[in-house]
Amino acid sequence: MNRRQFTALALAALATPLSVGRAMAAFTDYQAENFVRLLSSGGPVVVHVHADWCPVCRAQIPVMNKVLAQPAYKNVRAVRVNFDKEQKFLADYKVVRQSTILIFKGGKEIARLSYETDPARIEQTLARAIS
Repeated sequence: MNRRQFTALALAALATPLSVGRAMAAFTDYQAENFVRLLSSGGPVVVHVHADWCPVCRAQIPVMNKVLAQPAYKNVRAVRVNFDKEQKFLADYKVVRQSTILIFKGGKEIARLSYETDPARIEQTLARAIS
């Protein structure tokens, strides 16, 4: 992705704060005890490690929510982890930067994507949850 594409995506994310707020409703906030139960259920789980100040994170949100709203993803659980507050999660799953997307199936991580705003790459990664 070049600088122009990144800037356009970041500005689009900043220009639509109301739609971003609604889009976040598909995700639940991370809670350690609930996350352990969710993973142990074995179903597909998408985790978005974000920071409120991160333009890449804001650009990822509408793309992720558009994909996860599709009927094929109805059994996928989505969790948002706050990069600035959940240090134990970051250490446990070796996450070193915000704007990281993790995909779990059968309680194990099967895919990871970091610092990416290309919708096709995000969609390709999310598709691993249902493949």
